Amino acid sequence: MSIQLVLSNYLSGLKERHELDALLPELLKAMGHSVLSRPQVGVGQGGVDVMSTFVSEDGIETVFLFVIKFGDVKRSDLYSGDQAIDPSIREACNDFVRNRIPATLQDKPKNIVLISNGELRQEAQSGFAALSSDVESRPLCSLHFWGTDQLTPLIERHLFDEALLLSKGKSDLRAALAGLENSDMAIHCFVRFVAHCFEKPDDEATSSNSTRRKRFLKRCAAAAMGWAVLLVWGKSEKNEKPGVVTGEFLALYLWSEAVKDGLQEDEEFQSRLSNVLKIQTRALLEYFAKSAQQLMNREVVLLHRPERIFYADLIFEEMGRLATLILLLEKFPEFSTYRQRTIQLSVYLVNAHTGCRLPVYDGQAIDISLLLSAWMGSAAWSHAKNLAFDIVDRLGHALARNQYLPIDTDLIDDAIALNITKTADSRDFFKTSSLIPALATASAFLGSDDTIQLLNEKIQPLLQEVTLERWYPQVALETLTASTQSVQDVGISRAIAKLYPSAAEERDSSLKVVKDAALPTDFKWHKNWEVLVALSARLHRHPLPTWYLAAKHQQGMQLTASPVQESTTVDGKKTTS
Repeated sequence: MSIQLVLSNYLSGLKERHELDALLPELLKAMGHSVLSRPQVGVGQGGVDVMSTFVSEDGIETVFLFVIKFGDVKRSDLYSGDQAIDPSIREACNDFVRNRIPATLQDKPKNIVLISNGELRQEAQSGFAALSSDVESRPLCSLHFWGTDQLTPLIERHLFDEALLLSKGKSDLRAALAGLENSDMAIHCFVRFVAHCFEKPDDEATSSNSTRRKRFLKRCAAAAMGWAVLLVWGKSEKNEKPGVVTGEFLALYLWSEAVKDGLQEDEEFQSRLSNVLKIQTRALLEYFAKSAQQLMNREVVLLHRPERIFYADLIFEEMGRLATLILLLEKFPEFSTYRQRTIQLSVYLVNAHTGCRLPVYDGQAIDISLLLSAWMGSAAWSHAKNLAFDIVDRLGHALARNQYLPIDTDLIDDAIALNITKTADSRDFFKTSSLIPALATASAFLGSDDTIQLLNEKIQPLLQEVTLERWYPQVALETLTASTQSVQDVGISRAIAKLYPSAAEERDSSLKVVKDAALPTDFKWHKNWEVLVALSARLHRHPLPTWYLAAKHQQGMQLTASPVQESTTVDGKKTTS
């Protein structure tokens, strides 16, 4: 499978206009253009979607005006419809050229380019040729067409060849696409692809800061382009899971590399990271739009995963993924219309799978914490309180009967030994717990005195010889994704002596930072990108820091009052919120 065939299929597989809008500026920057304007929704743009300038080797500066057309260009597309090409091109070479190009560029050559992820159909070629002749009659103006056949080699040359040292990275990308039937294999190959994108040549250390920055941004563009290809290919293969998993990985990897190079504040990098996370948000919305109906049907899920440990593993995985989607929707206001619906979807998930409110593994406390933090950040207080109470209540019954206790090793072999083959005793794998402190912390921020009381009176007396642990991150967490370190290397686990009898005391205890742990303000993502903490917790399976829960609680408290709405809560009752 050649990379050009991969890219050609990628371009033809684009289903949304915004995907093409996002690709073009990245490609132009990689080609050495200065992008002066980008596509904007609902704004009159004089027929032009993107404007850039390019200075050739002989010093001639040329203005490029791009008009984007989605799909093949047919004769009818030239002259009819709201998005007719002929009027847009004429508006570009008349109104835009005369009135919207800066005065300093008025005497420069102007290339008007019709961009398409398809081809110029034969039936439209004579009309396009006539339009080209008309445009060329204007001073310094010319008309060109860039379709799939033109874009494919440009993407390969400018986004892949220079950044990936040719063969290694591209072979990993091809392997990821070819292995989409096996999600784990596709994810593994894509991880290798990204690592190859960021391999640095030996002479980089002696390069200027400007050169290192330029190379870094090109690597970011190459990795993001590869991920975009994987997303589109996954849709065509009807397996979108590798795309959404690797989207989390890519965002964290880009941030890690930026921090290591001291470029995390760079404006262009910030824009690239934002674009990646917005695409990830859209990908997650599409993922759940397609999977929600089956995921919410308990009988369908049980038919697919009839054994409790595998069933619960699936539900908690999707719970954590749905929580990160809510947190991303909170981050980007343009997705605000999806936020309430996604919160409601998460409530339906919890209601549909009530048996999974007792985790199989201690590490599933991460997914619970993510959902509670997402609900707190959205001021969905009743949802969060009810879920925390129900989990604690079920855990109390499990402890009293010494059954179904969360596996502290998080290993499937131990879960099978305890739940299926019955070759292990009930408390063989319940020596430590991060779940219980996490529930105590969340309940404390929620002000749930009844849950705190339940933890103290029903849970704590049954924890003989069980060590309660709380995890505190160090600054190295920010660069974990692009390093060879493990979670154990970037955080500190500490035993806690007891749970406190009041929410206020438990809250104060939870927020104490132990020696050698980092404060939230020590992290470079603290200003704008704390959502990466949640992505890191879900991807790398480390506990969510207590200060992150505190931040989401504060965010929820600061939300402006909204109209009273009726919604289904996690206990199936009706409430006003």
